[in-house]
Amino acid sequence: MENLDKTTTIIIGKRSNLSSALSKRLYTADLLSSESLLKSLFQLDKYNGNKINVVFNNFQPSTQLKSFENPPLYVDMSISLTVRVLKYLIDSSVKINKIIYTSSSSVYGDSSITDEESQPCPVSIPSSLKHLNEQFLEQICCQYKLNLTIARVFNMYGGNDEFSIIRKIHDCYLSKKVLSIFNNGESVRDFIHINNVVDIYEKLLLDSSIDIIILNIGSGKGQSLSNILKNLSKNGYCIATRNIYSKEIPLSKANIVILSNIIDVTSFIDVNEYLLKKLNGVK
Repeated sequence: MENLDKTTTIIIGKRSNLSSALSKRLYTADLLSSESLLKSLFQLDKYNGNKINVVFNNFQPSTQLKSFENPPLYVDMSISLTVRVLKYLIDSSVKINKIIYTSSSSVYGDSSITDEESQPCPVSIPSSLKHLNEQFLEQICCQYKLNLTIARVFNMYGGNDEFSIIRKIHDCYLSKKVLSIFNNGESVRDFIHINNVVDIYEKLLLDSSIDIIILNIGSGKGQSLSNILKNLSKNGYCIATRNIYSKEIPLSKANIVILSNIIDVTSFIDVNEYLLKKLNGVK
């Protein structure tokens, strides 16, 4: 098992919710801006001669995921940046201990209950770019014999989250606003709290004996928005909703057999309990 005290973890994607949470947990971590790295990679020179981990969280902000107004920027912030940073580090004198790439369950497309062997079939531009990044990293890391884990994260919530449906439920209750939901909230999703995601990343970074290229990161439990809202209502928290009919994946849930072999998944935070505690004012 590696001693993280002697290893600096470089986290790329400074404004990411996950980057912020991970940097607070790790003993030695540096947050680097994707924008600044696009301008110059020389800031990586200070790690020459050191042992490092690299966590790539350089995905587009959630507010931009459904727009495609600047295709070159999309490619620069995802594929180009990832490949340039990794090649620069490989050509330097650093020792790369571990690489984690934060991908998404969206690369599976319309698949329902997915394991790591499921064939990716992305149906959007952001998920397609993530899958391309996965392929680039896998090829490069294989060539240079680097320890890589591609983390396919399902529906993450918590922390400084501003965009998840769980955050929107919380905010709509407090503000007495109407919550917009799709298809009566019947679609089932796999929700995982950011603290549990950080637990998994920490385990991957600490234990260099873990050699898993693709890893689903979810709770393994499916929850519909409808049932989450019913549970809140049963406990006295009623939220007005506005239904919108739209095409969406009816079921997306992680097969977490591999994950359960490296961490205790039974201790994961339950999304229903989390919401009740938040609305009761318990942090």
